[in-house]
Amino acid sequence: MPRFPRRATALCAAFLVAATALAGCSAGASPNPSTACNGADEQSYAGFYPTLEQLLPKQVGSQPLQQVRSGRYCSARTLGSLAKVGIHELQFAGGALPDPKNKAAGLGLVVYRAPGMTLDQLADAQANGAGGTQDASGIVARRATISGRSGIRIDVSVQAGAEMIFVWPEGSPGVYDAVTGVSASESQIDAAVAAFDTVQGTPVPVVSRMASAAASPGP
Repeated sequence: MPRFPRRATALCAAFLVAATALAGCSAGASPNPSTACNGADEQSYAGFYPTLEQLLPKQVGSQPLQQVRSGRYCSARTLGSLAKVGIHELQFAGGALPDPKNKAAGLGLVVYRAPGMTLDQLADAQANGAGGTQDASGIVARRATISGRSGIRIDVSVQAGAEMIFVWPEGSPGVYDAVTGVSASESQIDAAVAAFDTVQGTPVPVVSRMASAAASPGP
């Protein structure tokens, strides 16, 4: 599954998305997004997929999104459970909002794209990645109305605190927005979701963003 900092796990636990996880390309010539991955686990750099990067908010409140990058995950090692359901390439763009007062806290904002990928498949991959970490002691996933759309919220209990992952459809087939909060408040998460709404030009009242009902992401 896509690997993120602090535990090198999957898509699940990443607030410094751009700083580490999305800096996955090796030194040398930059990979070409129009060609095959040629055995690489992942490839990324700023501008790899400019159209995906344009779907990211430029800032949340007054804080600019940092080190925006985009790329793709290409192997079973980085795709995790997505590879098992026939997803052979996951494209992404992401950036980070570190907490200036706490280096172990912050937000990650990511857009994911894969033809045919469902919300449940992406959420299952995130939950499975979170469950594979050594310091995760509990994971709860439930349906949630996020940005006026049916999405999934995943709460992860870890030794250092708590992580919240929100994923919901962007509006185009196979494209999903995600916000990950590490030791972040619900109001910070809501501000990040609201920033996505601004990019898409469809602001949604705060009360509707976080509505949720207990449910598991999978069938």
